[in-house]
Amino acid sequence: MLASVTSVLVLTGPIGVGKSAVLHEADALLIEASVSHATVVLEEIAGCWPVPPEDPVQRVTHMYRNLAELWSNYAARGAERLLLEMLAGDRSELRWLAEAVPGAAITVVRLHAPLELIEERIRRREPDDPEGELCGARWWAARMERWAASGCVVVNNGDRSVREVAAEMLRAAGWLGG
Repeated sequence: MLASVTSVLVLTGPIGVGKSAVLHEADALLIEASVSHATVVLEEIAGCWPVPPEDPVQRVTHMYRNLAELWSNYAARGAERLLLEMLAGDRSELRWLAEAVPGAAITVVRLHAPLELIEERIRRREPDDPEGELCGARWWAARMERWAASGCVVVNNGDRSVREVAAEMLRAAGWLGG
């Protein structure tokens, strides 16, 4: 028997680039098009209280075990694709995803926007104390520039509507027609 292949679209990009907004709009577009899928924000399934002692490997293992369970349940309900938001600095970080979603055919889409625009968005979102988010955005933006050379799709999320960006991302992954 042939193993089934699951199409996984990973949406990544630096803090403040608009991943969450684009993810939610992509989810809505897929629903409108009757495309069977599940949508997960990886960071949201990582939370646990009490927090175990600081051990990054333990946190990652926990998060991907949760994803494996979620995907198993989603697939049992008929989901054929997984739309996933995550912060990832390079392709090596996708190995955990491939283990959690057996047969994953992964397409990575990195959202890009000028750093000045990202910083402006963060200042609007975090008006009282934006410094931590700004530092994180700068760090991730520099690190993610390397993704372009590693075969991911880069989608501009600068001066267009969220719907246009989400549609471009889904078309690039082959999930929506022209």
